[in-house]
This record gives sequence, structure tokens and C-alpha cells, in this order.
Amino acid sequence: MSRSLVTVTLLLTALLLSSGCMSAPSTGDEQQETVSIVDAVGREVQVPTTIDKVVSLGPDSTRILVALGDKEKIVGVDGYSKLCPIIKKIYPEVTSVSDLGNPFQGTLSIEKIAEADPDVVFIRGNNIDIADKIQNEMGIPTVCIYATVHDYDDFLLTIDVIGKTMGKEQQAKDIEHYVDSKFKQIIAVSSEIPDAEKPVVLIVNQPHTKDPLTVMPSIHPSTLQYAGGKNAAAGVGASPGGSPWRTVSLEQLAQWSPDYILIHGMGQLSPEELMANTDWQELKAIKEKKVGKVFIGYVGYDPALLVVQTLHMAKILHPDKFDFDFEQDANDVFEVIYGVDGVYSALEDELGLSKV
Repeated sequence: MSRSLVTVTLLLTALLLSSGCMSAPSTGDEQQETVSIVDAVGREVQVPTTIDKVVSLGPDSTRILVALGDKEKIVGVDGYSKLCPIIKKIYPEVTSVSDLGNPFQGTLSIEKIAEADPDVVFIRGNNIDIADKIQNEMGIPTVCIYATVHDYDDFLLTIDVIGKTMGKEQQAKDIEHYVDSKFKQIIAVSSEIPDAEKPVVLIVNQPHTKDPLTVMPSIHPSTLQYAGGKNAAAGVGASPGGSPWRTVSLEQLAQWSPDYILIHGMGQLSPEELMANTDWQELKAIKEKKVGKVFIGYVGYDPALLVVQTLHMAKILHPDKFDFDFEQDANDVFEVIYGVDGVYSALEDELGLSKV
């Protein structure tokens, strides 16, 4: 080839490269665009602006992802998400999603997380060590939701964090506003009830058991209080192991003598069984047949159930002050948040919840 032809060829090649008609060899993956998120426990996390695959390591985040319309992006969940009766109704596809184990029980599989290859992972704020391990060793952005909830505002922050992470800030704000407005409607009524007219209530029967002597020392986030009741077991200390349940004696029950007894919806006792218990016959609530069954929650918090359980307790404790069709309102709340009709009615039938 002549020197002039070589010169022309080199010039043409340079022109083609500069005009984009030819591509230079790739030098590696393009840098993915990210945004900075401050999670619910104050960690700053860089997450991709485009998220296609998500791992949810707790029912709270799984439920919120469904509420935000991102269930199709979930590629792996914890074991509790697969057992949650609400998730099974709003997200039946969860049965076919990969089970990654359980960070609460020490069965979480890092290998399965790697296989799922998510763009982001959500995990409870109690597991910061696991979050840091996933993020630092696997290079997967890991966002913590709440660690502790004292009032429903604390849980709304988690909705906000997940919304920002997923690029669904407005949808998250809409859910937060709806939940807040429903609570304000309830509080507007219950705050006017004189303290002397607020009944003493005992929450009993730890989920998946028939043990009536397990009680809830506190009802976070203040749903019983907002419903116009007082917790009989409020003075009992928290469980050393972090469980929301404590075992008490019959003598302690007699001292409390609650006005109402509410069985947890996931407990295996029915109101009829409890009222037939010969050891409980001297309790005021048993004598007056003021025993009900309410779905308090399942492993964490649910934006719809927070409202619904409060409405349910308010209607049971103060039927003369709360004038609404509870079952219809409960179904409406689930439909507004999850877009699925009849969720509460199905839960009521499945769990034997009290009709009011």
C-alpha cells in the first residue's frame, strides 16, 4: 500500500471514530448513575436511579413494595414474607419468589442473595451488621428500614425511605398522607372520650399458639390508645429476648381484671374457647362476654392493618362513638393502599376475627 493510501485510511478511521460511526473497544462497564439515600437508621446509601430487581428481607418492606406497585421487581424475599396472610392475598405471586432465608432466625443465605443479583436490598434496621456485610462484601446497596417503632409516624418514615429508593416518592407520600388522615379521624373522636370511660384492655394469645397467658405489654404504635383503650399489661416489662409477648400468671390476670380481652388474630384461640376456660370465669371481661379477636399484626407493621386494627378496636370498645360500617371501611383501606378488593373480609373468615 502506498504511503498516501495509508495516510487517507488513517484519516478516514479518525473521522469515523469522531463522528460515532465506529466504536472504540469497551474499557469496562459504564458507571451506573446513583442517588444518595439516607435510610431509616441514618446510613447514607448510594442506590441506582434505575432499579429493576429488589430483594426484601422482611414482610414490612415486601408489603410496602407491593403498595408502591413494585411487586414485579421483587426477586427474593425472607421466609416470613411467604407466610404473611396479608402478603399472600395482595401478592399471591410470592409463592414462586425465591426464599432467601430469614435474618431474624439466622437462616439468611448470602449465596442466594448473590444468585438473585438484586439492584438493592431492603432489611430491618435491627440488622445493620448484615446490611453492612451485604453492601461492603457483595457490593449491593442495602437500605435499612426502621429498627424501632414508637408511633405510627416512625413507620411512615420507612414508607418514605422505600419510596425514595424506588423512585416512587409521590406514591409513598400519598400512602403516608392517607394513613395519617385516617388516624387523625380516629383520634378526633377518641381524644374526646373522658379517661374514666376508656376501658382497660388485655391483648392475649401469642400467634400460632393456644396459650392465653401470653400478653402484649405494649401495643406499638399506640393503636390501642388511639382506639380509646388502656393496656392492662402496660406495666409489664418488655421481654428480655425482644419478643412483644410476656407470660403472666392467673393471679396477675385477677389483679388486672380487664374490661375487655382481645385475642390476637394470629392466635389459635377463639373467643368462645377463652370464655369457656374455667380458670378465667371470675374475670370481669369473661363474665360480661366482652371478648373479641382482632388482627393486631404479623412480623412488623402494615400500612393498611395499622389503620384497620385501630378501627376494629375502636368499634369494639366504643360502638356508640364510632359510627361506621367497619368491614366495609376495612376493605376500603386495604383497597386504597394495595388495590385489592375484599382483603379484610377474607382475613376475617380465615382468622375468625370478630364481627362488629
